[in-house]
Amino acid sequence: MEGTRYLDSEFRFNSGRLSLDLAATVRRRASTPIDVLGNPNACGRWLKAAGLFSDVPELSAENEEALIRLREAIWKLVTGAMETRYPEDATAVVNAAARFPLGTPQLQSRSGTVSVVSDDPFATAMSTIARDAIELVSGSLRLRLKTCDQPDCRMLFVDTSPSGQRRWCSMQRCGSRAKGHAFRQRHELSVRA
Repeated sequence: MEGTRYLDSEFRFNSGRLSLDLAATVRRRASTPIDVLGNPNACGRWLKAAGLFSDVPELSAENEEALIRLREAIWKLVTGAMETRYPEDATAVVNAAARFPLGTPQLQSRSGTVSVVSDDPFATAMSTIARDAIELVSGSLRLRLKTCDQPDCRMLFVDTSPSGQRRWCSMQRCGSRAKGHAFRQRHELSVRA
């Protein structure tokens, strides 16, 4: 099960939206970016981990480039929408990906499980992600979009807290780091005094 633990921690799915989870595949955008989709077969693993495929799909180089192009367009579109700007180039990429029809859900009579049938599963996955981004930047959740306050992180997320005062993408990651840093600074000041 070593591979399973690796896959579980390879990607982050805590932004509150599928499209933002794709954008989160570049970590630490504000400092030294780490592209987790740059690893071999990572695009296919992400699609499976996101629940868009039941097995890791074999993707062509063109498919991988298209997914990465969509990721960057989503980042640009969402950060623009947070300032009520909708960059034309990013909007065009997202709109093009959203044009493909979604898959058809099919209920399995023996197991009660649902599978999605599509003529082009990759295009359906891209459309699902793009439609999520469109819904996000055009609906009321746009007002709840935030970037993580941790200076080197800047991950996008939807603040669903009742007060709307969430500051970090994750309290366990960036929130804990920020609070630890603040504690160390206070301690250092008190030692000097």
